[in-house]
Amino acid sequence: MEIGKVALKDIKGILERNADVMLSSNVIGSDFSYLQKGGAHLVLKIEPMVFYKHLSVEENAILSVIFPLNDFVTSGTWPTIAMIDFERPKGAGIEFYKFVDSVLDVLRERRIKVASGHTGNYGNLGYGVAGTMAFIGMKKPVFNFKRIRETDSFYSVGLLGDEMSFFRGRKMGDRSRSPNDLSLEPYVSKFLKMRRAVHFVHDLSEGGLERGLNEISHLVNSGFNVTSRDLRSVTPIEVKEYGNRIFSSSSSGSLVVSVDSGRRDEFEAEATGNSWPFFEIEKKGKGVTLDGRKFGKADTMLDFIS
Repeated sequence: MEIGKVALKDIKGILERNADVMLSSNVIGSDFSYLQKGGAHLVLKIEPMVFYKHLSVEENAILSVIFPLNDFVTSGTWPTIAMIDFERPKGAGIEFYKFVDSVLDVLRERRIKVASGHTGNYGNLGYGVAGTMAFIGMKKPVFNFKRIRETDSFYSVGLLGDEMSFFRGRKMGDRSRSPNDLSLEPYVSKFLKMRRAVHFVHDLSEGGLERGLNEISHLVNSGFNVTSRDLRSVTPIEVKEYGNRIFSSSSSGSLVVSVDSGRRDEFEAEATGNSWPFFEIEKKGKGVTLDGRKFGKADTMLDFIS
């Protein structure tokens, strides 16, 4: 059975066949959904929680919160409520219950309240997934796909393949880095001060930059082209050997932003001043290419999470 995200063409089919039950904001390319009724606003996100053998209980808990939170904060807002389904993986012992407490500790640190939850011990899950977490917020999104303009410029920000670098290090016994390094919170806090320049923010997770740009291409009337030189400029030294495969490698902790064409200099000056790894992405034709050619290789993260 193939592991990873469902193909975009299949997701598109699901959305089209069931449009009558979908929020209008539930579209390919947006990391969250939102709803406005009168003066009330809701931002919503749901994601799997993770439980890997080669990570500590605390590290699994941090990533289980960070991964859905990364998607949520692309709205430029903060969640108020979490709803959780804890599913004990087959073979997990007492450490799973420590994991539950650790997840709640991470939420406590971030001042997110738990509204409801479910716990299961069904023995039908292997290591890797430990349930689901949903976030709900009650503020109007600052960044969203409806703010994208045809003239916007797009940028990749952050180290591509940094998530793979983290997991690879853990599997090899390197404990020098924190899973908090994969959080988008530091970037988004800066973007909020540039909200007139930054229109849209997209988290790069499974499938990396290639998947992210393919998702965004459903929102804009354009394709994208990335060069090998640009990839090399933002690849961590620990995974340089993977070369162009970084294009489709999981890259939590990095993102794509759309920027007002009249404020490109402002954005680039801020990125340079903060020492962010970044490059501008060429808008070109239809679809997504690397050096002008289709790519389509598997996410190399699977080598380090199995």
